[in-house]
Amino acid sequence: MRILYYTWNEVMKSDVASTLRSAGHEVAEISYPVKNYIKDADFTAYIEDVLSGGGFDCIFTMNYLPVLAKISFKRRLAYIAWISDSPNYTTYSEMIHSPYSYIFHFDRSEAENLKRTGARNIYHLPLAVNTRRVKQLTESSAVQNAYKADVSFLGNLYQDEYNFFEQIKGLNAYQRGFIDAVLRAQLQFQGCDLLEEAIPKPFMSELLGLVKFNLDSELMLSDEKVMLGILRKNATVIERKEILELLSEHFQTVLYSQSDSSMLPLVENRGYLDYSTQMPVMFNQSSININITLRCILSGISLRALDIMGAGGFLLSNYQPELAEFFEDGKEMVMFYDRKDLLEKTRYYLLHDDERREIAANGRKKVEELFDYSYAWERIFGEVFK
Repeated sequence: MRILYYTWNEVMKSDVASTLRSAGHEVAEISYPVKNYIKDADFTAYIEDVLSGGGFDCIFTMNYLPVLAKISFKRRLAYIAWISDSPNYTTYSEMIHSPYSYIFHFDRSEAENLKRTGARNIYHLPLAVNTRRVKQLTESSAVQNAYKADVSFLGNLYQDEYNFFEQIKGLNAYQRGFIDAVLRAQLQFQGCDLLEEAIPKPFMSELLGLVKFNLDSELMLSDEKVMLGILRKNATVIERKEILELLSEHFQTVLYSQSDSSMLPLVENRGYLDYSTQMPVMFNQSSININITLRCILSGISLRALDIMGAGGFLLSNYQPELAEFFEDGKEMVMFYDRKDLLEKTRYYLLHDDERREIAANGRKKVEELFDYSYAWERIFGEVFK
């Protein structure tokens, strides 16, 4: 099969391309600046020119670009999008109703939401790991000791322009207090979302009166849904800061991030790690790897969690519905349900090396059996070309 793979330089691009080629497919990997994901004349002309050579069986991207869906509809060519981010608002384009658009979403809750719009080709598919590459790397690395740590967390703290809630102007004291109370209530629960039900419609209208999102008319997306996404991310900002602060008061805690962590003086920030060459070794060599799922991910397994287990690392994660569905808690990974539980389990597994290593080995085995790219490609092409 000949595949046109448009990449926006996502971290997994080399794994996507190499595993497709290993499965016997011919991959034309291209990258071109896109100014607008919905309509972009220059981008469209470039893609049309590439396709004019003929012989392509499908277009593939990680995440969904409506501008590519329009090209695929015009040419009656399958367009496959595997969603790796949440929220991914472009999936609310009217183009998802195209018979040539096939969307595979890692978050079952969002896949169900998209199905309710009437779109036909919507599927749930967890993310994947290039387990062969990762295993070779973790078994042969000569710099393993550089990443030794009791507790590690790799991720964004969103202490920057991506924390859009802090940029809302005009919030009064009552509004800030109410939102803070709602977020505090949300943070008491893992694996469920309270915000949509907890915020009254009149209050949401007041919030929306303070912002202007300028959504494209082609997006079947309400301002309310965008605001809920902003609030969920803000909850994540609070949660990640407080969890790292708590852990650092009791254990050696290392952060791998380009985010400003000056508000966490006890946390050692070792900065950026390369996804392909350094991150798997770090996960493998850290005694405990913490996963704090972005609150916008309602049910799905974050790529971080799979990457940790795929590298043979010990995963201690917040409760997440699909993580509990696919993996056995206490056998293949461990989940925490509140802050006290997190501290107790961190302390326990730092003291029980053999048990921790056995769980990490079981987690890696499950990822190799069910979450390798080879199985994902079988599922994708089996659905699209059945």
